[in-house]
Amino acid sequence: MRKINWSVAAVGLACAIAGAMLPEVHFMTFAAAQEVLTAFGRTEDAPAWDAWVRTEDREVRARIERGVEDSISNLVLYGTSFTALPRVASAEVAADSSGELVASARARVRAAAAALPIPGSNERLQFARDFLLRRGVQPKEMDAVLAANLSRFSLEQRGYQEKLKSAHQSGDPAAARLVGATLFDRRGLSVDTSLLPNFALEDSLQAMLRKGAIARDSVRTIAVIGPGLDFTDKRDGYDFYPLQTIQPFAVMEAAARLGLGKLGDIRVVTFDLNPAVNAHLRSMAKRAQAGTPYVLQLPLDDAGDWTPQATAYWEHFGELIGKPAPPAAAPKGLRVRAVAVNPKFASLIEPVDLNVVAQVFDGGKFDLVIATNILVYYDRFQQALAMESIARMLNHGGVFLSNTVLPAQKPEALEYLGRRSVSYSALGAYGDDIVVYRRR
Repeated sequence: MRKINWSVAAVGLACAIAGAMLPEVHFMTFAAAQEVLTAFGRTEDAPAWDAWVRTEDREVRARIERGVEDSISNLVLYGTSFTALPRVASAEVAADSSGELVASARARVRAAAAALPIPGSNERLQFARDFLLRRGVQPKEMDAVLAANLSRFSLEQRGYQEKLKSAHQSGDPAAARLVGATLFDRRGLSVDTSLLPNFALEDSLQAMLRKGAIARDSVRTIAVIGPGLDFTDKRDGYDFYPLQTIQPFAVMEAAARLGLGKLGDIRVVTFDLNPAVNAHLRSMAKRAQAGTPYVLQLPLDDAGDWTPQATAYWEHFGELIGKPAPPAAAPKGLRVRAVAVNPKFASLIEPVDLNVVAQVFDGGKFDLVIATNILVYYDRFQQALAMESIARMLNHGGVFLSNTVLPAQKPEALEYLGRRSVSYSALGAYGDDIVVYRRR
């Protein structure tokens, strides 16, 4: 089977992006990193740091390609737009312990490989096909490449679950939290996103408001780190609707609903290092400026065991920022709402290319910074650097929320306010822990 060199193009792309950084984005200086370096016992001098941070940026950006491969595997496993075959229950069961694909996964690989050369108007199939073609994969080779990629992905996912299970069985809760917080520190950077973490964010902000930890009318600028694209996520993502981003609108609406800010006055800046995410957001803003609404499709699986509170969030999401729109035709067992976001709100979202581990933003300060399902892709040292970068972009009194339990070696400028657990499942099967910091 042909071996594809996925990383060469990624490194070249990273260099091109880094060379084209906006004036307000620059690499973290040695002086800015000093507190983190000391906390972790690092001994780099200024020249060594300057070389390290640039190498780190290239290496992090090179992981984008592997993230695309993972998203394509999710599409193969769970997509409904190109086949009527049943979805595979999870990536972990797609292959046996040797990596051999099970029959149901193998059948879906064949279906995807047959559909990729003739994707029609299907955005996800177009994206996957173009990704493979750019790497020299010919149509006749797609079946084998998809199968090999899915085998690799399945074994990796099984390894993550075994690592988590072992950590929880150790009887050391702190060690288990550490494993969970850095679980994907070598995994590709995925573009997937979903609705439910935004419910946890709004719930946490509401609790903070009740306790006086955040004030009404205090939020005018919001930063969203890693906004993501709804490509095909295993729990509640599908592919019967166009690619979409959710979180920038969710945090804007949450701030307005809770009285933290006023719609129309809230500016949202997104920070992502994935060119596909940034291109999507730029295109969205351009269409919004021309008066075109941005339509969000919001599926709810009737078998999803959501709590009444999570379901109510789904039912009311988008009421303040848009109006109901005709939902896309959905597979059996799904309810779908659609919201046409008012162009004037979509036009207030500005994408910026930034690697929060290696770079800082000097283009303004923020009252609220959000980072969900992104910092888990980094190790403790990288997470501490990201916290330093985030601290520097926060206004004094500004708040930072994440669903990753972050290292104790944080910048002195960030005050830890606590952690709130939010369940999405009536049986408590899944949810998020939201950690909260405030800029001193």
